[in-house]
Amino acid sequence: MERFLIALDCTPGPLRSVHYVNRVLRGAVDSGFVLFHVLPTASPNLLKRAEVQRLESLQEESPRLRGYFWKREDEERMDRTFREARQLLIEGGFAESGIVTHFALESDEIAQIIFDAAREMGCSTVVVGRRRLSRVKELLLGSVSNSLVKLARGISVWVVDY
Repeated sequence: MERFLIALDCTPGPLRSVHYVNRVLRGAVDSGFVLFHVLPTASPNLLKRAEVQRLESLQEESPRLRGYFWKREDEERMDRTFREARQLLIEGGFAESGIVTHFALESDEIAQIIFDAAREMGCSTVVVGRRRLSRVKELLLGSVSNSLVKLARGISVWVVDY
């Protein structure tokens, strides 16, 4: 089974990557998908006490989350995006059981986080959207898709324009 990691952020554009996957892989029933998002971290000092306690209890259950905090609204946006992407894949004919969601927290360059996750989860292909940044913004900010292509060793990268 081929496994695809679809990197999503919480803007409408990345769902075009899911539409693309539906068109290209139509009928490929032996495909599995990881819907993946990198949450930005937040200082616990900026969060309400109840929110810090909720995250600390999650951290006890999942050691990979220890020491990281994030905003509830970012998590809710991520969950909505995951639901929409999952629904699009199901409507595209893919089995719900072959679709998983996973998130990481921003602790390194985003492209590196995506690449490492793809490797760890046994994905053969990463699907990522590419925004049309101006040359100046791309020079100053960099591009996740360009960085992923440079990192790609043993993993294919599909860059979908949106």
